[in-house]
Amino acid sequence: VVFESKAGRQAILARTVVDTTGDGDIFAAAGAEHEQRLHAIGLVHRLGNVDRSDPAKLKAADFKTLGAIEPQPSVYWVNLRGPSTDGLDLNELTRLEMEHRRTIWNRVQKMRQAPGGAPLFLLQVAPQVGVRTTRLLAGTHQLTYKESREARKFTDTIAVGGAQNGKHPGWPIPYGVLLPKKLDGLLTAGRSSCVDEKLVEDMRLIGSCLTTGHAAGAAAALAVQSGCRLRDVNISKLQKLLADQGAYLG
Repeated sequence: VVFESKAGRQAILARTVVDTTGDGDIFAAAGAEHEQRLHAIGLVHRLGNVDRSDPAKLKAADFKTLGAIEPQPSVYWVNLRGPSTDGLDLNELTRLEMEHRRTIWNRVQKMRQAPGGAPLFLLQVAPQVGVRTTRLLAGTHQLTYKESREARKFTDTIAVGGAQNGKHPGWPIPYGVLLPKKLDGLLTAGRSSCVDEKLVEDMRLIGSCLTTGHAAGAAAALAVQSGCRLRDVNISKLQKLLADQGAYLG
C-alpha cells in the first residue's frame, strides 16, 4: 500500500491488507471491481441549554426536526442529514463543510429568538462532514436486504448485523461480502462491504462496522499464519477463533 504523509511517500509491505478506509480507497486503487453510490452527507452537532420541560417551547423553537435527547440534561443531538451527493469529490466536500456550518449557526440564532430559546447555545459540531456511503466492493457474495430481513443462514457467517430502527432481529453476515471477486491479498469491512442498495443504511452503522472489522482482522491473521490466500481461509477455524474472542455469530 503506497500512501502520502508528512514523512513523504511510503510503502507498506504486507501479506494481507484490510481496507477500512470507508471509501474503499485501497481496493479501488488496486483495481478491485466495485460500484459507487451517492448518499446524504451531513454534519451532526449538539445543542446545550435546551429547556426540555415544556414541549410547547420545544415546538415553538423548531425542535421538531432534531435528532434525539441525550442523557446529559438539556442537551440535544442533531443529525443534519444533508443532500445526497458524491462523497469522493473534494470540491463538493469542501462546499458542504462550509455550507453546513453556516446553516447550523444561522439556525441556532433563529432558535434563540423564539420564545424560550434565548439560553440555547451551540455546544459542539463534528470535526468534519459525515460521509455515509461511497464505494461498495463487488464481493463474492452480495448480501441483500431481503436476505437480512429473512435472517438467512450462511455456512460462512462471520458476523451479525442489526437494523437501524431496531425492528428487525440480528442478521448473519457472510464472509463473501468482505472478499473481492478476483483481487487477492485484501479484505474490506464496514460500509464498503458488498451489500445491495437497500441494505446500505444498515451496513454503514457502527455495529456492523465493528463486527465485520473484527472478522476481517481475524481472517487476515489466519491467512498469514496458514500461509494461504484470504479466499482459502478455513471458515470453521475462523468462526471458532471469532467465537473464542467473544464474537456473536447467531
